[in-house]
Amino acid sequence: MTMNDSSWSDRALRDFITRIRDLDFGMHLGEDERDGFIRQAEVRLVPEVRRRVLAEIGATIDAHGVASVAFETLEQETWGKRHTWLMVTTDPWAFLTDLVTDEVRGAYKASARSRADAKRLKGIAEASPRAELMPTPEAVEVGETGERDDVEEEDPVA
Repeated sequence: MTMNDSSWSDRALRDFITRIRDLDFGMHLGEDERDGFIRQAEVRLVPEVRRRVLAEIGATIDAHGVASVAFETLEQETWGKRHTWLMVTTDPWAFLTDLVTDEVRGAYKASARSRADAKRLKGIAEASPRAELMPTPEAVEVGETGERDDVEEEDPVA
C-alpha cells in the first residue's frame, strides 16, 4: 500500500490501521508507509493535540514527537476496543487525536509528579539533621564570616 502526501481520507487511515494489524501476522510495514503516516499525523492531529496540551497544562510539545506517539498509539490499540471504535467512528482522526492527547497528558502528569517528588525529597534532605541526607560541601553556602554555616565546631576535649 502506498500513501502519498495528499491528505488521507478516513478510509485511508482505516486501511493503514488494518495494515498495522497485519504486522501481527508477520507482514512488514515499509518505512515509507510509517513516514507517510507521521506526515499525515503532523498535519491532521498534531495542531489540535498541541493546542489542548498548551491550554490544559501549559506545556509546549514537539510536532514530530506527537506524530510518533500517534503511530505508537495505533500499534498499542491493534486489537482492543479502541481499535474497533477507530474503525467504525465517523471521525477516526478526531478519535485518534483524543487518544494521543490522553497519552501526552498522562505522560506529562507522571513526569510532573516525578519532578515534584524530587523537590519534596530535596526539601526533606535539607531539613534533616541526619548527616547522610545533608547537602554536599559544594552545595553549602559560606556565611558572612567566611566559614560554612552548616559546620558545628567540634569540642577538642571530646
